[in-house]
Amino acid sequence: MKKIAFIVISFLIVACSTENKQEAVVRELAKKDAVEKLQLPEGTKFSNENVEVTETETGEASIGISYLVKLTVKSQDSDGNEIIETHTMTYKKTGEGGLAPEDYELISFE
Repeated sequence: MKKIAFIVISFLIVACSTENKQEAVVRELAKKDAVEKLQLPEGTKFSNENVEVTETETGEASIGISYLVKLTVKSQDSDGNEIIETHTMTYKKTGEGGLAPEDYELISFE
């Protein structure tokens, strides 16, 4: 019984670790796509608190997973007033692994 409990706990730890890595991949992909789509300067940096990743399941299999990313862009106008824009992106998981940027497809960008 102890062996089965150990195996189950090990599996849960590995599953949680993989999920965190997948969210990190989506987060970095969203940052790159935001710079490209919004035509921001090449050195633009985003902190992790400006990028919110939410996983949504669209089916029973792991391929049916999509990610909703809310990205907040802070800037200033010529008068020094702060401008805050929030953009929403949806990514669909297209690959099995989910640990490479090629495993995700940008579905929408608002």
